[in-house]
Amino acid sequence: MKKFIIVLIIILLVGFSCFYFFAMKKDEIAKVEVEEESVKLTKYYTYSTYLNMEATLELSDINFKDIKLTLYNGEYKDYEINYELNGSTLNFNLSDELNRGLYLDDIARGTYFIFLKITYENYEDEKQADEIKYYRIDNQTDYEKTTYYTMSKYDNEITINSDNDYPTLMFSVKENNNDDVVDFAIDPGHGGMDGGAEAFESCERDFTYDLATTIGSKLEEAGYKVAYTRQEVSENELIEEYNEHGRAVVPSEKHAKYVLSIHFNSSDASYVNGLEVYTPVGINYDFAKSLVENITKSSGLTISPRQTYKIDDGIYGHNFTESDIQASLASYEEKGYKPYDIKTYSNYYYMIRETGGIVTGAYVSDLNEKVGYNPYYNSNTGAESYILELGYITNSQDFEIIKNNHEQLATGVINAVNESLENKSN
Repeated sequence: MKKFIIVLIIILLVGFSCFYFFAMKKDEIAKVEVEEESVKLTKYYTYSTYLNMEATLELSDINFKDIKLTLYNGEYKDYEINYELNGSTLNFNLSDELNRGLYLDDIARGTYFIFLKITYENYEDEKQADEIKYYRIDNQTDYEKTTYYTMSKYDNEITINSDNDYPTLMFSVKENNNDDVVDFAIDPGHGGMDGGAEAFESCERDFTYDLATTIGSKLEEAGYKVAYTRQEVSENELIEEYNEHGRAVVPSEKHAKYVLSIHFNSSDASYVNGLEVYTPVGINYDFAKSLVENITKSSGLTISPRQTYKIDDGIYGHNFTESDIQASLASYEEKGYKPYDIKTYSNYYYMIRETGGIVTGAYVSDLNEKVGYNPYYNSNTGAESYILELGYITNSQDFEIIKNNHEQLATGVINAVNESLENKSN
């Protein structure tokens, strides 16, 4: 009996070992054979819900048939890229638009290795399959690891690094356990000591917070997670723009994908009126166009006739010009501040610029204590930000809408969000 029990235990142990061995083998991902040459990754970032990158590869054979970026987890999924060939040097990115590229949110949980896939046609034998070569992505940027959080409907955390044997850029996609993540950061313009524009015995501050919270509530009803860049405060309080929990810092602290900054315009000419949506420069403008269309339709606002910095009807983008940079630096010098590194791709408006990190040219580092500090100015993860100038407070017709039509203004914003973002996929 004792001998029988010993034999049975041995059989069970061997059986379990075999099961474990074959189960592990089944879960193993066959390794990709990669070329000796590697892609030099010079820049990568997440902006809104997309990954974009800039990279280069020296080719020994330029007579290729096709080029794709591919994600591999045992199976391959290919993505289109933009590329140009300069001699034997291949330069590519995932999109020419800042807020497009590889859509991250609908990637299933798991581990994915990223390669450049180049297909060469087999000219010697038409019956033979095309030759496919895979090149690893060698991260040569300062960003060894990046963490991106998806929109809350997907509720994933994506770690981007090169911690593998190839080594190549990779995604590790898992369930998000960080509760401090939102989809939208809503910025009620001005507030506290800053009253903003004034007209008809009123100022911006009187309306922005109420409208911002109305928009935020509707977003939450639609299933989005929302944070506000400030709370309602008394008129003698100063609201910080930078430092911890500052208005331009909250969106990054909360890992927001979108920022909506709520404002009302003003002009010395009382006849000037209409909606203006200020955006980053160089993006895909479909969401901005939807905002213009839906807000005007819902609220009764017209589209502003303003031409300066106009990109499309009701849509405006303003990056620093050389003269803007010189004027800004002169102003800082006059105040005794150290000069910031302002670029011509830096957005002029801080709620767009500082919430987008390197994508929008953020520059408010810790040089000047009195100005404050944006800890995320050099981040390669940014939010797609919009300043909504929802009519002219100095125009009587617009003022009536601003004063009485908060529900309709908010409905226009929500309709644009649902139209543009709800079913977004690659």
